Amino acid sequence: MNALRYTKDGVLIPRTWVKGWGKPVSVRRGAHMVIIESPERKASRRRLTQLIAKVRRAAREVGPLTSEQIAAEIAAVRKRRARRR
Repeated sequence: MNALRYTKDGVLIPRTWVKGWGKPVSVRRGAHMVIIESPERKASRRRLTQLIAKVRRAAREVGPLTSEQIAAEIAAVRKRRARRR
């Protein structure tokens, strides 16, 4: 079987699609999707989720930036980039 097949019981995914991912393949079902991934991909996704949570937490602690702070950051980045040219 080389093609995805829909049956009345669900979806049949060809073995060749996940071949080479290793034995333990993670399968999760969402509201309107199925996620099939290797353990490495699952670990990477988990690390990314944790990193995003840390950044959001830090942003809440710092609070919103003022227009002056944003303008100062933009000017600093432009100054650094101009030196490289």
